[in-house]
Amino acid sequence: MRALVRGLAGSFASAICSGPLAEPISLELAQWQHQAYIALLRKLLPGGVVELPADDRHPDCCFIEDTAVVAGHTAIITRIGAPSRQGEEAPVAAALAELGYAVTRMTPPATLDGGDVLQLPGSTHVPVGMSKRTNAEGISQLAKALPGRAVHAVPLPHGLHLKSLVTALDAHTLLIADTPAGRALSAILASNPLLNGAIKGPRPSPRLQHVFVPDPICANVLLLGDRHVVTQGSDAATEALLDVLCAERGLQLHRLPRATEFIKADGALTCCSILLPDGA
Repeated sequence: MRALVRGLAGSFASAICSGPLAEPISLELAQWQHQAYIALLRKLLPGGVVELPADDRHPDCCFIEDTAVVAGHTAIITRIGAPSRQGEEAPVAAALAELGYAVTRMTPPATLDGGDVLQLPGSTHVPVGMSKRTNAEGISQLAKALPGRAVHAVPLPHGLHLKSLVTALDAHTLLIADTPAGRALSAILASNPLLNGAIKGPRPSPRLQHVFVPDPICANVLLLGDRHVVTQGSDAATEALLDVLCAERGLQLHRLPRATEFIKADGALTCCSILLPDGA
């Protein structure tokens, strides 16, 4: 497995925020947190890390996950839902083409952020959040670009992205923010029989355990292959829960310092990389 990442823009302090901040973004601290993230990826990923340069015209460009969805040998270049971010996709598309991926591009009026796309390990089922950034046309175009996968539109009335509320710990476990929005999302996911294993059709999916995480930020973890899980510093209850879950599943848990400056910009661990599995 490899990862594609992007440098931190010198304009990152002007990144999009969902609300007023008690304290402004510290560029110096953000740079340190971003460097720690990339250093850990370089340590854990045998295939290495490909880093693209930042573009100060796009303060949010480090959130590279939103620009593309990679599945197998295909890379779907998205149309980011925030108009001010459109344009971040071009260098990512060029890099993925150079790495050998078959690149396709979404077209208007589609919008889709990669942060709304949850690829479940070992499954052909792909839940996609229908959010403020991702519309029905974006989900439709993604489904057409992934003919071997079952794409499921998941209504997301609250939260920025689907993966702001839920990520996969392994093939059978979802980590979900223990908030009203997270619990509502859990009910929506559980109501889909193809996503909870109730129906064994041509694209069966394992029954998924929903685990509610006390610290909603830590419902977003970065799963690297089938061995490593990356989280960030949290409260004692959340850290104990993740320790137990990972130990039970034979996973190695790695903690980064709390990504405070990225949280201010509504970012999380998965936002800052596009994972490129082996064999793609």
